[in-house]
Amino acid sequence: MSPVFSIVLCTYNAQPYLDECIQSLLQQTFHDFELIIVDDGSQDGTLAYLNALTDPRIRVIPLDTNQGLIFARTTGFDAAKGRYTAIMDADDISHPRRLEEQLKAMDSGEADVCGSFHITLDTKSGRRRSRRSAFSDSDIRALLTIYCPLCNPSTSVATELLRQHRYDPSYPHAEDYGLWCDIASQGGRFKNITSPLLTYRLHPGQISIVKRETANNSFKAIQAKYVQAVTGNSLVPHSMPVKQRWEDAIVFMKMINQKIPGISFSANYELYAEFQYRSNGWLTPLLRIERLVIALWATRRGRYKKS
Repeated sequence: MSPVFSIVLCTYNAQPYLDECIQSLLQQTFHDFELIIVDDGSQDGTLAYLNALTDPRIRVIPLDTNQGLIFARTTGFDAAKGRYTAIMDADDISHPRRLEEQLKAMDSGEADVCGSFHITLDTKSGRRRSRRSAFSDSDIRALLTIYCPLCNPSTSVATELLRQHRYDPSYPHAEDYGLWCDIASQGGRFKNITSPLLTYRLHPGQISIVKRETANNSFKAIQAKYVQAVTGNSLVPHSMPVKQRWEDAIVFMKMINQKIPGISFSANYELYAEFQYRSNGWLTPLLRIERLVIALWATRRGRYKKS
């Protein structure tokens, strides 16, 4: 019989963190899963460690040469047999109840994609910080227009969606953001569980740090495409003078609350902040009042539309 979950874990020279990561998955309170580990041509002893694992739920797929994360993850997704696919990074740690909690949310019909709050762990200082984000479907889909409110390695997704929506290789190092925007624009439902179900390591070798410029370029292209799909308008939120804000930004806020009913006040507050300049000195209190008024107005419009 097929498992409920397929966990897809991609590795590349991750031996220092790998054992803790894998043990956090094998110790889940929900046991009906397969763990698909795609080794992307590691040269540090990772494959030898993986081949020594004896848990029958583990399937190792070794790639002869390094193909990159998009190819490796897609290989794992295509091999998945579970109803849901959980994404995991080799340097992170899953909370024992992660699969159990996400299964409840997805089996209940609340979400097709389910993430969670998380804890960041700085490997240099050892400092841990709790990270929160938007948690409702409306807020997540709205905030995707300005950033990604999902911690990718905390997410689980209906496997069928991964058959319909693929990573786009033309968006290197922002492929996850592209996938979520694609699913959101086609009506997918999202949720973040409001308890930390993942510990996310921060270290200098992360792709998000090493390839930051490439990732930013990919992000901007995906953002423009998603904003167009959601609002039907090419205006991407960015800082602009007050007169233009009161024209273009107001139109954006009106349209997104019409297209995505139920956006919260706090999400609307974040959205409108993207249209304002930072470090305004003595104007800051006035800008906060402006943001407050527009967010309240937009939220009321969204609630009226929903009813």
